[in-house]
Amino acid sequence: MMEYLTPRAGDNQMTDYTSQYPTMMLDSRLVRLSAGETRSYFSDDEEVLIVLQSGKVKLTQEETVYEGFRTNVFDQGPTALHVCCGTHVSIMAEEDSEYLLIMTKNAQKFEPNLYTEATVPTVMRGQGVWQDGASRLVRTIVDYKRNPLSHIAYGETVNYPSKWSGYLPHHHIQPELYYYRFNRPEGFGACFYGDQVYQVKDYAFCPIVDDVMHPQVSAPGYAMYYFWAIRHFDDNPWTSPVEVEEHKWLAAADVKIWPEV
Repeated sequence: MMEYLTPRAGDNQMTDYTSQYPTMMLDSRLVRLSAGETRSYFSDDEEVLIVLQSGKVKLTQEETVYEGFRTNVFDQGPTALHVCCGTHVSIMAEEDSEYLLIMTKNAQKFEPNLYTEATVPTVMRGQGVWQDGASRLVRTIVDYKRNPLSHIAYGETVNYPSKWSGYLPHHHIQPELYYYRFNRPEGFGACFYGDQVYQVKDYAFCPIVDDVMHPQVSAPGYAMYYFWAIRHFDDNPWTSPVEVEEHKWLAAADVKIWPEV
């Protein structure tokens, strides 16, 4: 299930509704624009999400203009513009830029939102447990509580080198997209997909279409980022992960991990 992009100018398609993992129910792309280039988006039946990865851009939603700047996904929080169907949006690159474009079918209306580093908290998880083996940064941008009218829950995770995430091992029936970056181009890690293990590289993506556990780990020396997007089912939205039963002992307050220190 692991795929590897060789990014080129313009659209780099990851999933779509017909031929590339259609059960994901997502039209997802990495878009690369050169300075001065512009893209516009409008759909009668899709919500549209733009998540800046790097560069400097002007984001326009109808008559409202926002500025977005991001050096990299490790040191800065997100800039993400999220709109419902029937909304005109455009993005103009003021310098060479990359962003994720995520769209899904959704006829419901909700207020447009620009999420920024100031409005999306970066939360440290896994610190002080399991000998810090799963310490990572998590930025939950939108979940079902924050916007129950959206059909997507999404955010960002940054693994410290040699650390795990998606931990405790968990699963859920709703499909999820992972898109990866590393702080160095030779960086690597691993994605567990049930009983399968895939090597993760810079610009990889993983469509999780099965109800299997999917923890992640980064190699020593390399920080790993991934954007995640969970597509709600219309009659069953994702609200929380389902932890794998055999690993729940790790959640005990007084858990003992060998060697004890």
